[in-house]
Amino acid sequence: MFYKHWKKLALALTALFWSGCSDNSSSSKEQIACSLSGICPEYGVGIYMCDNPEDYDSENIDEKCTYYAGEPCTNYYSCDDGVTCRGDENARVLDCEDKQEKSFSLTESEFKSRYYVKDE
Repeated sequence: MFYKHWKKLALALTALFWSGCSDNSSSSKEQIACSLSGICPEYGVGIYMCDNPEDYDSENIDEKCTYYAGEPCTNYYSCDDGVTCRGDENARVLDCEDKQEKSFSLTESEFKSRYYVKDE
């Protein structure tokens, strides 16, 4: 009886074994904690440049001087697995580095699926 149906039996056992294997390993992993530093100020950073020093004290500083927006602030993430990432507050892609100083990039959604920020 088994001799006649050995192919079906082998296929069923293979399917049973295969269904126990999962190629979606990220869903079973817990997120890794990260700490955040370099938080941007609420109202941004910039400076006024005036030709005349008295204009710095003027009520109309916007009219008399030129405003230069500062560089965008950068957020730094230091994670418990040794990965560090950085990006400005509007970054959709973070530049990261692992323990061996190998550089790689993570999108915002990839970062959030792997990591969480402590005390947030």
